[in-house]
Amino acid sequence: MGAGKRTRASRIGRWLAAAVALLLLVVIGAGVYARDAWQQLMANQAIQKFDWQGMHLSLEGIRADGFSLVSSDPARPFAVNGSGFVLGWDWQTLSLASVRVEQLDIDIPEWPEPAAGGSGAKPSLLPEQSPTWLPDTISVSSLRVDLPDDTEIRGNLYVELTPDPEQWRVETTELWVNGSLPDSEPGGWRIDGIEGRIGMAGTAGVASARLEVLAGSILTMNGVASPDGGETVRLEQVEVRPGGSTLEAGYSLSNRSLEKARLVGPLTLDVGMLQQANLKPQSWNFEGELDADLNRVDIRGAAKGAAGLALDVEARWPFSATPRVTVSAELEGSNASRILAETLEQWPAGIEISDGSLSANASVRLPDTGPSLEGKIIASGMSGIVGRMAWTGLSGTLELSLDDNLVARTSELQLDQLNPGVPLGPVSVTGSYRAPLQVLMQGTVSVVRARAGFLGGEVRVKPGEWSLADLPVTVPVWLNGIQVDRLMTVYPAEGLAGSGTLQGEVPLVISRQGVQVSGGNIRAVAPGGTLKLPADRLQALARNNETMDLVVRALQNFNYSVLNSTIDYDQEGTLNLGLRLEGSNPQVRDGHPIVVNINLQEDIPALLTSLQLSGRVNEAVTEKVRKLMEKRESGNGKN
Repeated sequence: MGAGKRTRASRIGRWLAAAVALLLLVVIGAGVYARDAWQQLMANQAIQKFDWQGMHLSLEGIRADGFSLVSSDPARPFAVNGSGFVLGWDWQTLSLASVRVEQLDIDIPEWPEPAAGGSGAKPSLLPEQSPTWLPDTISVSSLRVDLPDDTEIRGNLYVELTPDPEQWRVETTELWVNGSLPDSEPGGWRIDGIEGRIGMAGTAGVASARLEVLAGSILTMNGVASPDGGETVRLEQVEVRPGGSTLEAGYSLSNRSLEKARLVGPLTLDVGMLQQANLKPQSWNFEGELDADLNRVDIRGAAKGAAGLALDVEARWPFSATPRVTVSAELEGSNASRILAETLEQWPAGIEISDGSLSANASVRLPDTGPSLEGKIIASGMSGIVGRMAWTGLSGTLELSLDDNLVARTSELQLDQLNPGVPLGPVSVTGSYRAPLQVLMQGTVSVVRARAGFLGGEVRVKPGEWSLADLPVTVPVWLNGIQVDRLMTVYPAEGLAGSGTLQGEVPLVISRQGVQVSGGNIRAVAPGGTLKLPADRLQALARNNETMDLVVRALQNFNYSVLNSTIDYDQEGTLNLGLRLEGSNPQVRDGHPIVVNINLQEDIPALLTSLQLSGRVNEAVTEKVRKLMEKRESGNGKN
């Protein structure tokens, strides 16, 4: 019995010894195989130096605390340092199953040189056939790649290797590329100072990739200039943030060429300074959606300038065709005038908006020859101040076009009231203005229809065209149905009264020095009317003059059948009336007919100032005029 046990134990011992010997042979063989594989790799890749630190050989594979290698090929120089290396075996096939590296640092100081032979061909980045010793997978927990031109790659990688190199696949959950790009001129647009830090997650094969752009990614440009050297548009200090977008790309590793690419997703764009002839220089921000490929860039979203103007923007930028931008905006209330004044270079000074809404839309084309624009501005119930005048209830549409000329057209632009002290309204205008861009104030005014209610009647401009480049020009203005009683009530004096209806024609002469009237005429419509002028305002005229005493007494209650007056108005604001009256006063000379010829003079700016200060317009105008008067009296103001 004891002998049997000893025999069985001896057999087990021999089997164990044989198994251990076999395992040792396998491990040694694997080590020799791995050594041969690495030697083959080193020879194929012209590796000059390869060192291991802290290598451990086990049944699971090979472990190393660190390793380093340096290429000896001057056409493809590189150096590699790694730590936490694990090479795993597949015991069924006696082949490498996986390679894991905790930290992998790769330094490529120069881009690979073209292959010799003068053809300019680039060495292939892929072998024709996968070496049999390659592992199935390679994973790198922390990758650091330093490339020429201060380009860096940081992140992690997981690589799947198959016998067919065309099926190799790379995956990453976070990979960042930091670097700069050379200046470029897509479609003639100059882009300089391009730098970026782009993070990606996704998969890539040997011919295509699909990657998600990570939050925090940014692309910066020092400047973007239109093809005319930035005369049309210039952007400075541009920052593009495409985080959350998806990049799909197709490429050729053998030719090292990008064949197709498309980036789609959210986009944030910050422009430190946008310069354009019609806009005041300022910063802008854009948030929206991007759809771009190698041939064009399309964006859609909302832009906002530093002055507060918010725009809905849709832009299409084909690199081989004309860029087009469509914008629209909505403005309401008292902020509208401030925003427009701080945004538009040509915004008229002195215009203030207090109520109502303004909407605008425009389509802008940006060819090499200069911009062109088609747009509309729609006003609804707008009110405010322009200079010393109040305006209320502006509604209507203004159509704009711009290329070599600016053309503005309107059909039935309506204004409830314009009040410089004597209210006009409602006002209705149909017409156009056309001017060269170089001399916007020397265009042609075309009036189809223009009228305004005035003192119970109306004022109408005779249809016609006038060129502001050929000043002075004369614009005929017709007066019709003006009520004398309304005229008397607006004059700032007590005791005035009258009745009757007036009509006439006033030729406005517009020059670079201002507006004047020469040879205007106004007359009463039959059967005439009455005039009642207070005696105390006329007594100075009658002093020591019997004829004037008769006139003064007659005008206190004068029934006229004829009222004619010449009208002249000079550039200093002085109105001269040559008044002729025919009629009678029942209390003077038994009502016998009297003919009165009298010249009257009025300082219209002073009269309007008096009306404005009296609150005849509104509180805002009264306060504005009061401040102007205070400045003038102190010697620091201007008219």
